[in-house]
Amino acid sequence: MAEPQLRLGTMENAPDWYGKTLDELDFEWSREEELELERYCEKILKNAEEEEMTPLERFEATWQGKPKDRLHIEVKYNVPYAVRTLDSFADAIKPGDLYKWPKLHIKGHLATAARFKLDIINVYVICYTEGLWGGTARMIDYGTPQVIGDPPIKTMEDIESVAVPDPKKHGLYPGYLWALKELKRIMAKYGVDKVLPVEYSFCGDPMGNVFMAMLGFNEAIIALKKNPELFRACMEKMTQWTIKFGLAVKETNPNGMYMCSFMGAFPPKMGSQDLTWILDMYAEIGRTIASGEGKQPYLWHTLGAAGWEQWMPLYYPHGAVGPGSFGGWWVGPEMPTEQIFAYAREHDLYCGQSIDDHIVLDGNFPAIEEALTLRLNQAKLYPKHFCALGVIDYWTPQPVFDKTLELAKKLGRF
Repeated sequence: MAEPQLRLGTMENAPDWYGKTLDELDFEWSREEELELERYCEKILKNAEEEEMTPLERFEATWQGKPKDRLHIEVKYNVPYAVRTLDSFADAIKPGDLYKWPKLHIKGHLATAARFKLDIINVYVICYTEGLWGGTARMIDYGTPQVIGDPPIKTMEDIESVAVPDPKKHGLYPGYLWALKELKRIMAKYGVDKVLPVEYSFCGDPMGNVFMAMLGFNEAIIALKKNPELFRACMEKMTQWTIKFGLAVKETNPNGMYMCSFMGAFPPKMGSQDLTWILDMYAEIGRTIASGEGKQPYLWHTLGAAGWEQWMPLYYPHGAVGPGSFGGWWVGPEMPTEQIFAYAREHDLYCGQSIDDHIVLDGNFPAIEEALTLRLNQAKLYPKHFCALGVIDYWTPQPVFDKTLELAKKLGRF
């Protein structure tokens, strides 16, 4: 068989740096931009002085299971809400602008952390390998790139002949990695790294990326039932990519890292097929990234799909969470609260459960307080648990988000 070859597709509406490697990127800041960055950092430092513990101290205490003043708050605001902060709800700067331009990406996150007094800067990915397996993709204003036309992988020959790309060289990934590295540099320059942690995403997981960028959603479900060899071959190659990407993100020196999970879209067993081998791949990802030289970032999953109750108990036995692998997870609002926290306590896992983003969008504060109270009462039972908020909807008014954060801080005090 011939050696696998890179098969990079095209990306419509791509920025002019598209196609350059990480080593070739060198975005420069103007004097006015430097002042803007300094002001954001000054505000973040001032925010950190207002509470008993700094956000970094609280974050570290949570992972280490030590006492703290209140629950650490993880907020998944992502690029869309960072844009709203950056342009003051003008609906002028688009999420796609931040995906295209790494400097805007950095400004959006610093502005959001400064404006809302966040406990952590959470930087989410800007793409899901679209266009890296031979397919055509297009950048859009209000979302990550979309695949155009037929999915690129249809046969075993397709997947066997395509090589795994390099996140430092291919697609939009060099720009994302540049932003991660530069954000840490800026924070260190002004001392913000001493008070505020950052966590970086290496999403999606192999399954999500196979569905979105290799086989397509309908085709992947069909392959699961009728062509499981093809589905597994795609998963194996995407696992190689995920490890490459995760290690590249780790090199940027975040405090924490996480990988979202597409699991729950189907059960662990479909007819006679046992699909739990997928968790062995996730364990390989967690163990590979958690090992090696240098400071080990905190590593965790985010889980959100319906159907998770069947999968969740299987993670620990397969090593997809636990010692030397992913250290815990964030779960979605539909999961049984007491069950997920009890499981996390049993296995010493970092754990938080988000509330329904719709009640936050609507500003339904009685419902917000009720949902937070249920989750935070459970979270207080174990020192490695945290308060989860998000995903914050693009249209959520800033005063509503402010009050939700105030409630979370109040209810999360010990």
